[in-house]
Amino acid sequence: MEGGEHGSSDQALFVSPRSPPIMDMGTNQSSSSAVTACLNVPGRICCDNGLVVSFRNPARAFLAAALTVLRREHVLPTPRSHPFLRIGRDYFGASLMHLAEFAALESAIADSHPRFNEDTPLMNRDFANGYVFSFLEAFVAEAAISGEPLSPDASCFNACLESLVSAVEADSWETACCREVNDLTTDDHEPFVFEGVTVVPLTAPPEGHRREADRAIADVIPHAQSSYGRNRPHGWHPPHSVLVTRADSPNPFDSASELTGQIDRFLFVARLLHAGTCESLYEVQGGTALVRPFSPSLVQFRGSAGSMSNPSLLRRTVRLGARDVGRFAGLADVLAQVEGRPHGVLLSSFGMAKHWFQMSYHAHAWFEQVIGLAIALEAALSGTGKTDVLLRLKTRASALLATENDPAGAIFKDIGLLYELRSRLIHGSALTEKRLARSAASISTVPDQGLAGLAVAHAVDRLRDLVRRALLARICLATSDPPLWRLGEDEGVDAMLADSSTRSEWSSVLREVLVSFDARESIDRPRVAVEFVSREDR
Repeated sequence: MEGGEHGSSDQALFVSPRSPPIMDMGTNQSSSSAVTACLNVPGRICCDNGLVVSFRNPARAFLAAALTVLRREHVLPTPRSHPFLRIGRDYFGASLMHLAEFAALESAIADSHPRFNEDTPLMNRDFANGYVFSFLEAFVAEAAISGEPLSPDASCFNACLESLVSAVEADSWETACCREVNDLTTDDHEPFVFEGVTVVPLTAPPEGHRREADRAIADVIPHAQSSYGRNRPHGWHPPHSVLVTRADSPNPFDSASELTGQIDRFLFVARLLHAGTCESLYEVQGGTALVRPFSPSLVQFRGSAGSMSNPSLLRRTVRLGARDVGRFAGLADVLAQVEGRPHGVLLSSFGMAKHWFQMSYHAHAWFEQVIGLAIALEAALSGTGKTDVLLRLKTRASALLATENDPAGAIFKDIGLLYELRSRLIHGSALTEKRLARSAASISTVPDQGLAGLAVAHAVDRLRDLVRRALLARICLATSDPPLWRLGEDEGVDAMLADSSTRSEWSSVLREVLVSFDARESIDRPRVAVEFVSREDR
């Protein structure tokens, strides 16, 4: 248990949908329990539904029998530090499925809705036993969190039963995705909402961060911590926020994929506009009711890098404010205009550039970032030519991205240095620490007299920023009227950029598009990132 927080019980860490009302992140209004919210949705059942009555006795009998078996197998009682069960991880489903009480409740569920029928097509068919296990796990967690005896007589029985009936009778279920992201907050510490994504800033002191993050997620996805197993994903790179998306769908698993894509698109826009170091740490996906067909599942974005590995040695915090609503809407609009994929094209060059730019925020090591970002820069700017790729990259980037704060000569030189490093990494050349430090220190944005590791981090940050600005430039030039450089086209670009008047026109149009949604500064070199251990920029 983390020290310095109120409450004397470890159970206070876990959030129950029956806890006192807390802020609902989708509406910024006080919300009661997830179960109550679910039951109040039009079309959902209420407490006096006939199924509640018909399910009550078989559900109570099943719990009594199942709890006896799980005690005998030393599954129960659960530890206070982890009051969650998950079939296949904490207990064997076969230990319960032979029970007559299990069969009775399963049969009652199967008889209550046509989608459970055996003659229903397999892709549309549902299976009653999943709801039985979900009901059991919800009850155990609710009873343990509230400190009640594990007995069907516990007060949480009714809430779990009502949630079971609601889930069984439903034709669609609300699913949510909650992702913790570092180096992202709002300027007033209030939630920021854009097109279905809610940014919930985490503002607790270090000793309370874990509890606050778990509460923010569990308020949306009850018992979300059950997806962690015994190893909670974590990273410490403040400030943090939880990004939340929700949707109601007859296929919650497909819905989860769409919701996580929604968060990815939000972060792509935020990164293009603000050049932040904000990285996704982990995401919980699952149903928003106690009993649901989609139990909470965990997605980790840094995998084998380890839960305590720092996302970056640098920090450039993104602070969202009122002006960002228009900025996000403007960039999202022009992005939607140009991002369509031609018929029959599996992956466009712009799509490849976007993919590797986004993946650089998930890479485990600096050399993965360098290689992926080099691919992204080529996909964004090099075109279809197979010769003189590096020269073309340097001339195009310096022509399009030069500003007063970042002159063309510096861009030209830095791309050459970064590509020399990239070539050594992928063509089998040995790379010594001394050579790496010297190469990184030569890049224009790397501060003098820094540690070698920080110099490399600044070098990666420079390459990622050049990719970011190249993507912005391509988006703006493709959306101008008429388009000056369409995505997927490359003919005559070098000749046009070689002409000073054309180059000036392109630069002017690029900036006019950005000014149209108040993002003129996004094309410039960003402020210098600070060390992640620094107290600055938090």
